Amino acid sequence: MHIGTMGAALLLLVLSCAYYNTLYNAEDKFAEAEKAMAAQTRAVEVASGGVNAPGGVNAPGVNTQAAAYEDVIEKCKKVIANYPDSRHVDDAMVLSAKALYRLGKYDEAVAAIDTLETRLPKSDLIGDATFLKGKSFVAAEKYDLAVPVLKFYAEKYRKHDDRPEGLYLLCISLMQIGMNDEAVKALNVLEKDHGRSDYRFHAQVDMAEVLAEKELYKESLAVYQRMSQSRIPESVRFDVLMGMARVQEQLGQNAAAVQTLSKIERVPQGADNEPRLMLLRARGYAGIDSTHRSIRIYRDVTRRFARGTYAAEAHFRLGELYEGIDSLQAAQVNYQEVPRAYSGSEFAEEAIKRGSNIGRVLKLQQTSGDDSPEAIAMRTFSMAEIQFFQFNAPEKAIPSYEKIVIDFPDSEYAPRAAYALGYIHGVVLGDSLQARAWYDTLLVRYPDSPQTQMAYAFYKGAIPPPPYSELIKTATVLKPGQPVQQQPRRPQTRPVTPPPTPVDTTRAPADTTQTPAQTPPAGSTPADTSTAPADTSGGGG
Repeated sequence: MHIGTMGAALLLLVLSCAYYNTLYNAEDKFAEAEKAMAAQTRAVEVASGGVNAPGGVNAPGVNTQAAAYEDVIEKCKKVIANYPDSRHVDDAMVLSAKALYRLGKYDEAVAAIDTLETRLPKSDLIGDATFLKGKSFVAAEKYDLAVPVLKFYAEKYRKHDDRPEGLYLLCISLMQIGMNDEAVKALNVLEKDHGRSDYRFHAQVDMAEVLAEKELYKESLAVYQRMSQSRIPESVRFDVLMGMARVQEQLGQNAAAVQTLSKIERVPQGADNEPRLMLLRARGYAGIDSTHRSIRIYRDVTRRFARGTYAAEAHFRLGELYEGIDSLQAAQVNYQEVPRAYSGSEFAEEAIKRGSNIGRVLKLQQTSGDDSPEAIAMRTFSMAEIQFFQFNAPEKAIPSYEKIVIDFPDSEYAPRAAYALGYIHGVVLGDSLQARAWYDTLLVRYPDSPQTQMAYAFYKGAIPPPPYSELIKTATVLKPGQPVQQQPRRPQTRPVTPPPTPVDTTRAPADTTQTPAQTPPAGSTPADTSTAPADTSGGGG
């Protein structure tokens, strides 16, 4: 009997040792993996010059400790399966959930926590588990699920070590689902209860960035200004000033953006920070019409960072600037350099298209041989179409369209140009008087043209203005049985300038004085409303 008791005790001791050894090894391996991941995170931050929120959602880069985390999970599974009644089984559950989180298996991490909450609702680790659950939802971008979890956590576990990060994640989640006022309230709690935590500043930076991403630039700027009025930690100062300047540029406050960037006294180490700053400064100077200074900075970027995404953007911006001052050859050269600098650039496709369009314009400018009125009208019309539809520069297209109507009134391109002028003035520029003048010119001078029917359809109340194909349809069905009346074209002995005010004619629709209630913003490119051929640049003699 005595021997049996000793055997049972010995067996219990062996099992206990195995249990503790398994859990201890899992915890030890997890700690080592976390240490390695922290070193990796620091190395990435130093290399990039960026500053991440401490303990952020996930460490950047490749997970070099994946095998270690997998081993932790296996060991925890053994403890949970073999010792389900142990007082430390909740440690194994939480540790397993942490390892799953590190592997990016967020749904599995949440499932592990759900099991803990169901089986051991009174565990001392429920606070840790609830925080990790909310954090997993954020990492999985399931912000609507993260909000109630993080709210509950922040309210119930006020003394928990991770509460500052929990409030930070709550702020971000609320912003992502559009609950901006609630996010501000959470930020106020974070500032009040944990004013010395870096998370209060990271929360504000991220909130401002989320607002900017949603194009709520005024709200974003308000957050940045709030930060700028306080003592900004050096760790986030660069990001705050850069973000603030970007938003100011979006709001057209370019002079203020330049002033904000002048406050950056130190650029953090990292390959990306200096070119980012240079590009932002160049855009600011371009916005205040300091074109030559902007060009110098962009050129400096292309020299110092000759290949890659920043050189590609700099070449594209140079192309835009040269195009704006009508240095088309210089613009074309820079557009051609964009894909060479970085073929994967977001600007590459647009640069190729613009370079090609400029080539067409240059070719049209150099075309010689056929100097007949119709050939000149065709070339002029083609250049106007390129400026309007390809470059989205209606103001530059207007003189060419006007030249056709005034200098070549008998050309087949004249009614097309007149209609384009009416469309630009009425829809793009919002000038209903000038639009009516051009449409009435159509009616008086080119009553039998398709463009006259389109003008009639448009001013009869088609809101918003339909595309070309729809205008053609509606032009024939607006008044069943009563097609647009036609009259002989007036003989023209000299070019006639379009009237500055509407021509009073009984043929005009009943209501032709109003611009459609819903029109595209100024500068937008409408559907091709001309009847020009698909390729209008190939002619010229």
